[in-house]
Amino acid sequence: MVKKNSHTSALFHYTKNQNIFINILREGLKFSYCREEFSDDLCLGIPMICFCDIPVGASFEHSSKYGQYAIGLSKDKLLDKYKEALGPVNYVTSLSSVKAAFQLRSVGIENRHEIDTISKKSHTPEINVTFNGRHYKGKVLPAEYTNNTLKLFLQSIEYHHSSTQAISLMKPYQSVHDGKSQINYDECEWRIVLPEHTKLNDNELCQWFWSKEEYDSWREKRDNKFINEMPLLFTVDDIEYIIVPTKELIPNFIKRLIDLKEICGNKIEDKDRYSLVSKVISLEQIKRDF
Repeated sequence: MVKKNSHTSALFHYTKNQNIFINILREGLKFSYCREEFSDDLCLGIPMICFCDIPVGASFEHSSKYGQYAIGLSKDKLLDKYKEALGPVNYVTSLSSVKAAFQLRSVGIENRHEIDTISKKSHTPEINVTFNGRHYKGKVLPAEYTNNTLKLFLQSIEYHHSSTQAISLMKPYQSVHDGKSQINYDECEWRIVLPEHTKLNDNELCQWFWSKEEYDSWREKRDNKFINEMPLLFTVDDIEYIIVPTKELIPNFIKRLIDLKEICGNKIEDKDRYSLVSKVISLEQIKRDF
């Protein structure tokens, strides 16, 4: 007997525009910054790609908010590829766990400040050190400070990783959007989050914003909230569903699929195009028949 589940085996990403959807197929899903506000003093901006696993037949409120085009990617395949960064959102009803994660991050920052204080005790020339593929600058310390400094350094890395990983998947159970109260839990959200300090290119690391003012200031200076580097890539086989708003849009949409030369930057053959076409269905049909 097959066990029925209230969640889908695919993760759906909704968008409002057909051209954007075609670009997603060509280039992959791009990370965009979202502001997550837990309280007046606990707010941050995180680069993420959002999905949901709401059954499509029950997703009409969700699609009316986020768009009626959707791509459904295999949940199992995404977890195999991105299990360290992908997961369902942890909806919190109190701030205790959020504050604990923020506090752990603060301890890591304090450790780094203490390392800076200790490094001032050294009068040796600055040297470069590579650790886990990352490059650091520092000085040779007097022997009596070495063990404690190494402990602080390793702890700061672990505290940063643990705290940001926890915070990135937290969301208030309930919030206010456009002046109206909404239950965020109903969105069944999954996220893949770009870790803070990820190397985007030779000159830039991924930045997170740790206050409302910091995030808003960044948004005012930037044309959009997307990161062009490091898109989430997938194959034709990873796609389980392609959803368009109405049945009337399918013929033109299929023509655009047939004209595709690449999926996520990789060339595709005719068999891949036919496979894409077989995955297309309209939200209108789902609403009527399922």
